[in-house]
Amino acid sequence: MKKVISLYKNGLVRIIAGLVFFIPAFILDRISASQPTHTLYIIATLLYVIALLIVGIPVFLSAVRGIFRGDLLDEKFLMSIASIGAMIIGDMSEGVAVMLFFLVGEYFEHRAVAHSRKSIKALMSICPDEATLLTENGEEAVDAEDVPVGSTIIVRAGERIPIDAEVISGTADIDTSALTGESVPRPASPSSTVESGAVVLNGVITCKTLRPAEESAAARILELVENANETKSKEESFITRFSRYYTPIVVGLAVVMAILPPLVSEMTFTESVYSALTFLVISCPCALVISVPMAFFGGIGGAASKGILFKGGNVFSPLANADTFAFDKTGTLTTGSFRLGEIKATGISENELLYYAASAEYGSNHPIATAIKATVEAPSVPTDYHEIAGRGVVATVDGKRVIVGNSELLCEHGISTDDAASTAALHIAVENAYSGSIFVIDDIKTEAESAIKRIKSSGAKRTVMLSGDRYESAARVASAVGIDELHASLLPEEKYSRLREIIADSRSVVYVGDGINDAPALATANVGVAMGAIGSDSAIEAADVVIMSDKLDRLPTAIKIAKKTVSIAKMNIAFALAVKGLILVLSAIGYANMWLAVFADVGVAVIAILNSIRTLRVKE
Repeated sequence: MKKVISLYKNGLVRIIAGLVFFIPAFILDRISASQPTHTLYIIATLLYVIALLIVGIPVFLSAVRGIFRGDLLDEKFLMSIASIGAMIIGDMSEGVAVMLFFLVGEYFEHRAVAHSRKSIKALMSICPDEATLLTENGEEAVDAEDVPVGSTIIVRAGERIPIDAEVISGTADIDTSALTGESVPRPASPSSTVESGAVVLNGVITCKTLRPAEESAAARILELVENANETKSKEESFITRFSRYYTPIVVGLAVVMAILPPLVSEMTFTESVYSALTFLVISCPCALVISVPMAFFGGIGGAASKGILFKGGNVFSPLANADTFAFDKTGTLTTGSFRLGEIKATGISENELLYYAASAEYGSNHPIATAIKATVEAPSVPTDYHEIAGRGVVATVDGKRVIVGNSELLCEHGISTDDAASTAALHIAVENAYSGSIFVIDDIKTEAESAIKRIKSSGAKRTVMLSGDRYESAARVASAVGIDELHASLLPEEKYSRLREIIADSRSVVYVGDGINDAPALATANVGVAMGAIGSDSAIEAADVVIMSDKLDRLPTAIKIAKKTVSIAKMNIAFALAVKGLILVLSAIGYANMWLAVFADVGVAVIAILNSIRTLRVKE
């Protein structure tokens, strides 16, 4: 019995079983019509009823449950009334056909949804349940959720990394395609960070866990994707509002069409009821209710397979229609990995200059500070440490007052800088004496220039860089990648204020960033895009779109997906309303039968659903 019930729940099985009874019933019905035979008519009627019960019972039950829930006018209720009504007035073939083709439409819908879910289902396997924990007693397999932060885990070739971690020993090639959509393996070696969900292709690595499993990269991705469909796009919201008024109106018109004509014309009651039922089938909004949300669901799934996470359907339209793109510099247009360039020491040696700079920056997490500290083996821990956002640090190192920062910071303390080094990233003063400068280089991402070109070709009218770096450094990057407008030397609050001004002058603004200081701007823009691979948690949380790699060329792809998804959704709306409107008019004047009504409902729904599937595939 369980096997029979399981088969019955399969839509394709019900369609085939329904056709097995419907086809002979239709043939016998036509024979009895040309050669009136009571026995053939009874057999045909019995076969029609069986066919209707096979394909229609789940729909009827759902319609009844909808009545008790208050969803009196949903598509299943309308189909049930139309199907049963057609059977009652004697049009049994059309009554069964309505339900049969409705089931065909549902089958296509379920297949399309399953197809759309493939990209998301693939993500569901990226979180390993277990981790191999290294303890005093050797290796131990434990639940990933039970691994404390700071524990040592071992990951071997072919295994997925269970938790975000830092490699302690060993080297390997890491496949991050499930996270970032990037097919090229990434090398992992001691001191490098590896994300949960990535696969070790070769070698064995020993790692120290950086955060709990539930806060790791793979877990964040799953949470973002699972919640993405909770926020509706404006097209989906339109359909919801439209159906709220549209369906009661057409049901009211159908009632009038069934009752009024026999009272004022020679039309029989049977003819008017048939016309009203036809009108009811045509009016069913399932093509809109199904296909439009599916377009956005497919867009979310297709983007996820490319390492681009949309947090909701409401993001697609503002991204597709954006005319202004604002960028942070460091980590967005540049690699964010600083390296030291020319070092100019005045009055002290280069090694001493680096020592004082690294010691003063000891407590800073700024990428430039990290690059300087990496060059000194044993910097001192400073006292009286004070960091000034956007300017530098003042600290006491080995009893000496050290200032490390831009020229403005040194001028504030009455120290003039070397004119020849006025464009340097950092100036250093020891005991109020200018001691030299350090040039720090942040390489431009190789794909940045081509990505900006693609963004402009997609319809962007204005590209802006908002940077906290010195003007000279920011201008070099802006010029190299093709940014139109530059605002540099901005403090975090100034960056936010400038973005507000840009938003006031634009139709839709996209802000792209990765750092903690970018979170307010990401939340303020019409669309915030976070670079997820190197981005801070606060930036990812504030953003509307997360690019799970540091590849800027994912952004033009995200724009293309958004444009295609919105276009397909609007196409479905226009097509469904146009076809339904035409056939509704034909029905009202008596030129549409139930078969045409079935096409207007199920046929349009199937075509729109198949159109929605195209959102899953976007060529690079």
